[in-house]
Amino acid sequence: MPFTQPKPLPQPPGEVEGAIILVVDDERVWRTILETDLRLLRYRVVSAADAEEALKVAEASKPELGIIDLMLPEPVDGHALLERMRERGLEFPVIFYTAYPVGGSEQDDEEGIVRYLSKSVDRADLYALIPPAVIASRSHG
Repeated sequence: MPFTQPKPLPQPPGEVEGAIILVVDDERVWRTILETDLRLLRYRVVSAADAEEALKVAEASKPELGIIDLMLPEPVDGHALLERMRERGLEFPVIFYTAYPVGGSEQDDEEGIVRYLSKSVDRADLYALIPPAVIASRSHG
């Protein structure tokens, strides 16, 4: 398979600049990649390695969007983490970002889940989901 050049990362609209994005992934390399990219895109980033840490960070920072690894270490996977956040009144949109193969365009009917996205998809596609989700969340909040 030939190498595909990554898509450029366009700057998000000014109205979402500085939005707080929560990144939850047990793999440090993925947290670092996402944190670096998101900061270059002028977002504020908070991160966590597991569900327990994510709950503390989310309650303290009040993120406007979460990028959550679906396959977090047991006993609390991404879905269970989202459920616990909702129980605590943390209502922000979530993108499930996972190594698990998904179609790349799968959407969930569950309120607040923007999309399930495979880590094999170009990250520019992930970042393109952020501005509309943050804007929609602000208009409902």
